[in-house]
Amino acid sequence: LNSSAMPELHSCLEVAALAGVCLAVGWFMGSRKQKWARPPQYHAGIIKANPDLLDQYIQLHDHTWDEVMQAMYQCNMRNFLVWYHEETQVMMHHFEYVGEDFEGDMAKVAANPITRFWWTFCEPCQIPFHWEGPPPSQGGSGDPRYPGQWWAPMKCLTHCGAWPTSYAPSWPNPAFQSNHPEGKTTTKDSPPAVHNRTGPAADWTTYEQAPYRPPGC
Repeated sequence: LNSSAMPELHSCLEVAALAGVCLAVGWFMGSRKQKWARPPQYHAGIIKANPDLLDQYIQLHDHTWDEVMQAMYQCNMRNFLVWYHEETQVMMHHFEYVGEDFEGDMAKVAANPITRFWWTFCEPCQIPFHWEGPPPSQGGSGDPRYPGQWWAPMKCLTHCGAWPTSYAPSWPNPAFQSNHPEGKTTTKDSPPAVHNRTGPAADWTTYEQAPYRPPGC
């Protein structure tokens, strides 16, 4: 190298050294943040799909109603997924909870009238493993031996790898690919055809009405 190139070389080395320091500091701060960030609570359950209404269930979930997603987000539910195993017709849901009062937040979700209206269309598409009496949307609590288990709860045996420390503030996930062969979806103003409203709940036909509650509730 000639003497005229030396200042330029020193300048490049200084820039490279500064970039290396910045990367090291960023990695260190990021690793500290991830190390101390509180992981979410994981929840999962299974239920059987009603094969006669699978088409309706897919319509409902290819674009979950925005109001339902908003209620879930406000109640600290994140990353909600539903998986379907075609051979056994078993569905599994999974979500992550990031709040401080799980029971209280789930009660708020259940009390939301549009969420309850949404449930009246989802419930006929599902076959619980253990349930007696009216479904959740009509205030039912199920089999006394398995109270509240519309979705049978699952036990997490392991969690390998890192946990999420932040979530996108919007929905739906732009990477999600629709499953309905005709691209059909639904909304609260244009719901699907089949619902579970019978008996005292039969008059509840829109989300604008007060949701059905058993006497005394």
